[in-house]
Amino acid sequence: MIPSDFIIKHAPMHLHLEILKKCNFFWLRDIRNVDISQCCAKCFIGDKDNRVYYGTLHKSNAVVDIIVKQHPHAKAYYLCGLSDGFVWELNTHVAFVPDSNSEVRVENDRIKLHITNARRIHFWDYVPNPPGNYTKEQRSCRNWIFANYLKDGMPL
Repeated sequence: MIPSDFIIKHAPMHLHLEILKKCNFFWLRDIRNVDISQCCAKCFIGDKDNRVYYGTLHKSNAVVDIIVKQHPHAKAYYLCGLSDGFVWELNTHVAFVPDSNSEVRVENDRIKLHITNARRIHFWDYVPNPPGNYTKEQRSCRNWIFANYLKDGMPL
């Protein structure tokens, strides 16, 4: 029997990702909490979905078609794609939340992404300034910036 606090109250999010140009890999994670002392994927506390990772690992052409595993305590979800050669400007960063009235679409020469029942969170103009010393790598990491966005209670 599933405990009542694990019942998802949102329509299923269906993620369809097509890889059009070779990538290193993509990863998908639910975010329940953050740790801004870390960088990259390590700053997100939550479960990763290995179906996305293994479905895209070093692929030139691939399709990942899944129902996103939702967790009742997830604040948001994050899809990150690392380009072939890890070219920062070509990486993909999509933060999203369940929303039955919205969908996420990203299309460029590298990918086609469609997520139903989800709304994208636009955080790229956000400039965090947490107290403490953080490296240039952290301050330029889109994952770390989004972790701060969540930590600072910005609108989802």
